[in-house]
Amino acid sequence: MLQVYDRALSKNVFAEPSPEGHWSKNFAALSIHRRKDWAVTVKGFNRFVWDFEGTLEENAHGIFQSHGAMLIANSEESLKAHNVSEGWDWTKIPGATTMNLTLEETLLKEARHFSPRSYAGGVTFKGPEPFSDGAFGMDFHQPDYQFFNQNHPHPNIKLSFKKSVFFYQNLLVCLGSNISVQNGGDRVAQTTLFQDRLQSVSSAPAPVERKDNQTGKIDYVSIVDTKGNSYFIPRSSASSLKFQATNQRSQTPSRNPSVGYYATTWLEHRSPNSNYEYAVYVNTPSYPKSADVFWEYHHDYPYKKPYIVLKQDHEAHVVKFEITPARWTWLEPFYSYVIFMSNPTLPHGPITEVTNQCRIMIDDDAMFVYLSISYPDLNFPVPKQLKALRDIGDTEMFYMESEEVEVSVTLTTNVNKTLPTQPVVHGLPDRHGYVPEVRVESALSSPGSPKGNTIVFSNLKNGFSVEIKLRK
Repeated sequence: MLQVYDRALSKNVFAEPSPEGHWSKNFAALSIHRRKDWAVTVKGFNRFVWDFEGTLEENAHGIFQSHGAMLIANSEESLKAHNVSEGWDWTKIPGATTMNLTLEETLLKEARHFSPRSYAGGVTFKGPEPFSDGAFGMDFHQPDYQFFNQNHPHPNIKLSFKKSVFFYQNLLVCLGSNISVQNGGDRVAQTTLFQDRLQSVSSAPAPVERKDNQTGKIDYVSIVDTKGNSYFIPRSSASSLKFQATNQRSQTPSRNPSVGYYATTWLEHRSPNSNYEYAVYVNTPSYPKSADVFWEYHHDYPYKKPYIVLKQDHEAHVVKFEITPARWTWLEPFYSYVIFMSNPTLPHGPITEVTNQCRIMIDDDAMFVYLSISYPDLNFPVPKQLKALRDIGDTEMFYMESEEVEVSVTLTTNVNKTLPTQPVVHGLPDRHGYVPEVRVESALSSPGSPKGNTIVFSNLKNGFSVEIKLRK
């Protein structure tokens, strides 16, 4: 690589600047968040995006790789921490919510399954900031898997969960709710924070507990992975935290045993309808505050918080941000919504009603409201539910066109009915000839309720993010 670099310089060929922003690739149920030379990706699947490709010889244990897997790549060198050929635990994919099956119990008779639920995907939002941010959400119900092992101890085991990841600058807020395992006997659900290959025993990280001086109870736990990213686990989830640094024994596709020394941290979910919360401060040395100072401030300061979880249940996950990590200044609060169902009960904030499942980010200042929305489901008009690859024909593969969906969002703020600028569509939709239709209506409010406006997005499609600017 160094030779290639030197040759390029000799010919006055220079690398382009690193891309910065957020991209919601809902045709893959994939979100990408990047700043300078690090990136975060989150991967899901749904009723039109299948889970994984594999055979009994290749990627045989990939059953969990689209369960909300989150990869934090701080550099190309850091990716060596994920060496799947040296003792990798295929049931603990970072970011994913999985089950503690044995390796043999993960083998399926076939790959490429679709989820019965459509709700996996994200939204991209720029607002007044120089670089875009976003949110990802997933409502997961396990497909009807047929396990390869005829003597599988739990052939009808079923996993379900709702999860979200909110991306703001170098801060990631990760939420889960309604996590359960049915027909699983002693098998439990788990959400992995990281699984990192270690160069030596002495390089293993260790959790740090912050305790209340009077009660002695844990306030929060923090831990730093091998790439320098810091994880914050609040008291509500700290009791579920598990950590180990050990030699792991796994199998390659050829069934040869492999061994590697790993540090792994995960949250274990044993009760029905479990939930979790954790946050990640991605290693960004140029930012003004260290992760330790960031977490201490977040826990101790009674007023403005870097983030606040406002709702975390079967209806929606909602987070409010109040501090910018990049500048370490207070913000006018802005909000991010992962809506799992129509007409959820929403917490106090800028939105009072949403008529359909979607993803929303909203920010405002003294003059304007900035709102971005996506209906991440591709909404293809298929004649029957897609369950596996065998249900895909030429029409589904090459000629499907996303049907339009209307979503209405009611605000607490009064805004002008004329948009000062045209809606922006994130995701290079020009080749599709897509033009969003947005109108502002007077909200129908009952006596005593906030009077705002209803924004009607008439033709959301293809999972695109549509962003508008509204004058107050």
